[in-house]
Amino acid sequence: MTMTSKVSYSVQNFNSDLEREIQRLYLQAQIMWKQESRNLFWFGLQDGMSVLELGSGPGFITEKLLSLLPKISITAIDTDPFMIDYCQQRLRNYIGNRLNISCCASIFNTGLPDNSFDFAIARLVFQHIPNPVDAAKEIRRVLKPGGKLVITDHDDEIFFIHEPPVPEYQIMSEKMRLAMATRNGNRRIGRQLWRILRDAGFQNQDLEIIVSHSDDQGLEIFTKVIDPELFKSVVKQGWATEQEMQNYLRAHDEFISSPEPLMLLAWLMASGEKP
Repeated sequence: MTMTSKVSYSVQNFNSDLEREIQRLYLQAQIMWKQESRNLFWFGLQDGMSVLELGSGPGFITEKLLSLLPKISITAIDTDPFMIDYCQQRLRNYIGNRLNISCCASIFNTGLPDNSFDFAIARLVFQHIPNPVDAAKEIRRVLKPGGKLVITDHDDEIFFIHEPPVPEYQIMSEKMRLAMATRNGNRRIGRQLWRILRDAGFQNQDLEIIVSHSDDQGLEIFTKVIDPELFKSVVKQGWATEQEMQNYLRAHDEFISSPEPLMLLAWLMASGEKP
């Protein structure tokens, strides 16, 4: 997940405790995989390709890709030593065969050779980095001509829906957006993905919205992926008050207890091709 020292995400500090955050990341990999994998194929992912995974984190998506496509090879990079170690332990049976895991390679300077990969995936990474066009240019450099980059990310204004509405969530979400912006984060990156790809020199761009609904996945997984505990860090940083946090937690409990609550989660997936 962390691709440079100047990012807005750290697995150790993003949630109330590390184990809880690892579990949230695991569920985050499950909640939209049906839609994500379908779109990856739509954008051109095929078995046998060489794939670069940027910000691979604990390797939950890495494992899904390796299982789904038995002939692909993956180079997974991340700058967080904890994430790399966690991924290496989980996926040790793949390493050296179809998987190479690299620590401390920046998304802005991967150190990888030109024209090396058929396909690149950056999932929930670009919202956390500065200078996203520079990052996309580096990825374009290491792709083969005709290679594809797929960026999956979100935009706060179309990201998450409660029914019945929870205005207190919107208040806390905006506080988090402002806090992340001070650390080079952009929780509205989704609307910029097409232009990022264009300005980085990609062609044949495509942009799709994928959606997961609690009536399909069940409400519990949504309440763990959109974990109320995430907002505690916003209070600690002084962007929200303890009273605002308590108001949100109360509203969240009332939402869960309402007669027919639903949650809807939306991400954007953008694709560009190297000329």
